Amino acid sequence: MTAPVPLPTHAYEDVAKFLRALWRFNRAIGQEFEPLLHERHGTDPRSFFILKSIQGGVQYPKELAGHLKIPATLLSRYLDDLRRRGLIERHIDEQDSRRTRLSLTDAGTALVEATQHTVHEAVGARLARLRPEQLDALVSALLALTDEGSPA
Repeated sequence: MTAPVPLPTHAYEDVAKFLRALWRFNRAIGQEFEPLLHERHGTDPRSFFILKSIQGGVQYPKELAGHLKIPATLLSRYLDDLRRRGLIERHIDEQDSRRTRLSLTDAGTALVEATQHTVHEAVGARLARLRPEQLDALVSALLALTDEGSPA
């Protein structure tokens, strides 16, 4: 087994700078975004993204966990809460009775629509600080760093 080749010093600095910026951005968005969702809609960002994903067609728990990169056990707790709150329903899949399909209730759809406006308002205000070409480059770079940016 060979020892890993050390990266040049600037690469370590670049990684540290990137992680610091990512951390600060994530914290800034969370500190602004999460209280707004609680105050205005009685929900949280993770529940919003789960509901939004179901609305977008990711309707099976296993696929949803993979799509959102959430451990299945944690997702299960969120799904139980969303069902208790009357925001989602679980159905036996018509093609495979071993599978559970998720759908939004009317209340779930209404919550997504209302919450989406708040999300757009909060995140849109930050994105407005960027020129269109900066936003395009940022989104492209972030996708390149995720599975979505890798060739199929």
